[in-house]
Amino acid sequence: MSNALRDVLGVIVSYLFVFGFIGLATLLMRRNLLAARATRKVIHIGVSHWWIIAMLVFDDPWVASIGPVSFILINAAAIRYKLLPAMDQGDQTWGTVYFPVALLVLVNLCWRGVLPVWTGGAATLVLGWGDGLASLVGERSSGPRLPGGSKTLAGSAAMFAGAFVVALIFTLRFDRRFGSLGPAVGVAAVVAAAAAVVEAVTPLGLDNLTVPAVVAALYGLGFA
Repeated sequence: MSNALRDVLGVIVSYLFVFGFIGLATLLMRRNLLAARATRKVIHIGVSHWWIIAMLVFDDPWVASIGPVSFILINAAAIRYKLLPAMDQGDQTWGTVYFPVALLVLVNLCWRGVLPVWTGGAATLVLGWGDGLASLVGERSSGPRLPGGSKTLAGSAAMFAGAFVVALIFTLRFDRRFGSLGPAVGVAAVVAAAAAVVEAVTPLGLDNLTVPAVVAALYGLGFA
């Protein structure tokens, strides 16, 4: 298969994957099988796995950037004109735009050789699973809240757990410095703790930028 054909197929698969996940979540919401406020976070978790497709398919950073750029525009229009009910929680934040912005930055850092491609995957999936679980658990928790009152201790614990599992998998699979279980557990704990703290203190959906930035920096600068 030629590189050009592979790129075209990769872009098509990317759109099918993202829109398919949004469509499935919307269908589940309309049939009352998925709560409206949970729908966006389920999409958030699912769409974060796009990075795996990108790792397997794309070689050119320009081609890999097509999806994130287009979803910056699509998500901005969806917020402005309420085009995607499954992603609209009425909270007026631009978190769904910040997510593809983060992807775009990570794609260009990774595909242009600044960071290993797998670190972008770790950052993206830590955000997807960690932040998604934090919201899903936190909104259902009646337990203690963190200072400021907007986020719960249970949500931050879920953020840590999701981030820890993702970081452990990526560290064991890709990081040659920490290939055995013991060191990898330590790395995953550092990454998860940093991600949980950043998610807890970042307002207005900006954690979709700050969490992947911190995770990528920890791996890229060798602090994890």
